[in-house]
Amino acid sequence: MKVLAMYLPQFHRVKENDQWWGTGFTEWSAAKGAKKLYDGHYQPRIPQNQYYYNLLDKSVMQWQAELMRKYSVDGVCIYHYWFKDNRRILEKPAENLLKWKEVEMPFCFYWANVTWARTWSKLQNKTPWTNAYEPKDSNEVNGILLEQKYGGEEHWREHFKYLLPFFQDERYIKIDGKPLFMIYVTEDIPYLAEMLDCWENQAIEHGLDGLYIIGSKCRFNREKCIDAEICLEPSNAFELATKVQREDGIGVFDYDDFWQKILDTPFRDNTYFQGVVGYDDTPRRGKEGYVVEGATPNKFAGYLTELMAKSFVNNNDLVFINAWNEWGEGMYLEPDEKYGEEFLAAIPYAKNNYMSYIEKYRILNTGNDKSEELNNLRGQLDKERYYLKILDQWMTLRGNGFSIKKRLEELGYKRIALYGYSILGRHLYDELVGSEVMIQYLIDRQGDKLHMKLPVYLPSDRLPEVDAVIVASTYYYDEIYYFLKEKGIEKIISLEAVLKEG
Repeated sequence: MKVLAMYLPQFHRVKENDQWWGTGFTEWSAAKGAKKLYDGHYQPRIPQNQYYYNLLDKSVMQWQAELMRKYSVDGVCIYHYWFKDNRRILEKPAENLLKWKEVEMPFCFYWANVTWARTWSKLQNKTPWTNAYEPKDSNEVNGILLEQKYGGEEHWREHFKYLLPFFQDERYIKIDGKPLFMIYVTEDIPYLAEMLDCWENQAIEHGLDGLYIIGSKCRFNREKCIDAEICLEPSNAFELATKVQREDGIGVFDYDDFWQKILDTPFRDNTYFQGVVGYDDTPRRGKEGYVVEGATPNKFAGYLTELMAKSFVNNNDLVFINAWNEWGEGMYLEPDEKYGEEFLAAIPYAKNNYMSYIEKYRILNTGNDKSEELNNLRGQLDKERYYLKILDQWMTLRGNGFSIKKRLEELGYKRIALYGYSILGRHLYDELVGSEVMIQYLIDRQGDKLHMKLPVYLPSDRLPEVDAVIVASTYYYDEIYYFLKEKGIEKIISLEAVLKEG
């Protein structure tokens, strides 16, 4: 069984952090400024020997690599930040690691593909780094610090060109001989299938066997273009575990309950599981934060042992841990003044003992009928939330003056086919009536049951030529994309992509 830990490169100064949060801000600023907010609250968290390191120092990465080898951590997933117009941030530690070949630290990338924005921003999908350091006065109109946009093929190629030297490094982690690349929110990438097709082709052209893509926060039907999904924690546990809201506003969870929800996650094919060391984001969020109380090295060792057993039964020999060094969120394996290296010692313990638990999880995996029913229900709810989110985005854009008619005209699409006549399809159809963008026909599984004035084709029919097929059934876009590609259709665009790139 192998263990990969999530790795935050936010431990060195960058000009953006100086500008946004104050001169010299790093993750250590939040950790050092943490306050004990109630009796029994374990804060501040102080690294062992007060080692507030700088990740640009080579000796730091050498020290980390030695700790990983000592305690059987098989590698790290370094957060990778790549934004609109190929903008990067916090990239220096990984770039230095690429140069420092003698630092024996196996690694891969985890693309955190979310816009960075101020806490008060109305943007829905965003990462606000820290409420506690939010400036009282700000000149930003919409609160966006770094916007996440994906561009087209030229941008995808530029992104891959940057990643290629890392993929080619001997220390880069591979699965089935392919470089492992993880994506935080796959469902937010409007051209996910096309982008990954482009990268796959580029990888093969440069002598690689392709890429192995693990996604998190996927659509429930699972994007067809990814190889596997990671059951992301603590996100899932936060949704399921019992929260106690203190009078001061802090949300508190019980560590045992939290981990039980992780272990109770239903089995799903081709899914990797993730565990957490602990959690406390009050250094970043103050009284708006969450605290998971009761974490100890012994508890962590026991729960990690069971998670490995569950992974083994699910035919996976890889477990993820959140995290190696998230000090501002209380998720770290690195030694601190209270526990030293005890949390790290839990990893070899779990590796040596997980086989004694596999029978328990084999039994749980065989009685999976209720889990399947629950998964189906979850999928239906997930789809409804997904379409509601896109519709809300559409209406917000319209309120700000965006016209989907003009956008399609700008793209040069005068004759289109519309795939899917459900909620989004009907709205798009009504919006385009009387415009220069002509819907030549519909594609829908209901066929002539729709009783439309326009021709309606089944997906399996021979489809007349048009400038583009606009897919309104966006929840199933990747499946539809590959199906139409096999039929020889060249231009296939998700309605979600038209909106997100608008």
